[in-house]
Amino acid sequence: MHPEYVVWNLGQSVQHRPLDALAIAPEGASEAVPETPGKAPWPWLLVLGAVHGDEIEGVWLAEEMRSRWSKRFPFQKVGVIIWARVNPDGVALGQRWNANNVDLNRNLPSKDWTPEAKNPRYPPGPSPASEPENKALVRLIQECKPCGIISVHSFSNFQVNSNGPSRDWADVLAGVCNYPVTEDIGYPTPGSLGTYAGKERQIPTITLEVERGLFNDKVLALHVPVMEAALKFWENSSGEIK
Repeated sequence: MHPEYVVWNLGQSVQHRPLDALAIAPEGASEAVPETPGKAPWPWLLVLGAVHGDEIEGVWLAEEMRSRWSKRFPFQKVGVIIWARVNPDGVALGQRWNANNVDLNRNLPSKDWTPEAKNPRYPPGPSPASEPENKALVRLIQECKPCGIISVHSFSNFQVNSNGPSRDWADVLAGVCNYPVTEDIGYPTPGSLGTYAGKERQIPTITLEVERGLFNDKVLALHVPVMEAALKFWENSSGEIK
């Protein structure tokens, strides 16, 4: 049976590329996916890719899951929202930042946001959520109230980074890919998703740092099962995790 899904347009990037997310209902759902972002009778898991446009491994994985799950989505209790290119301008330009040269993962309106760049690689922008991509992300989180968020990045120091009440979930994913679980990535990250959604809003939030430099086939062979396990966890969860 073909999954029930809707493509939500969340706005436009700095360079006017569409910000599109695919929302898929659980298999056999009695209600249709809302036409615009919002809560549903089922819990939503939010999957993000390409927050950093040069982390191509995360783009490959998020887009592969979008393709697979739009054809067959074998989960009956949880739906998924896949925003595979949060930073489409960065992907097009081959750079970490968006087209305003802002690091989107330092620009979210967390309590610890600061205009000071902790490192030249991490420019936070002129104000919290100043960027259209992050305005759209904040709205999406507020409107859909996801049960969990998994953001796919890549890093030489590969890991499953856990924020908020997500340690049980992180341990399950680490058991699939044999990555270490961390709760601190090792350097300051003011304005990050992990702080904004995980620590401050207590939404289970995982940053999956895929090993940088793997070929496409290796990324998919290792991490498609991780993403399937991410959904299966919520399919089987009572909602009480830590």
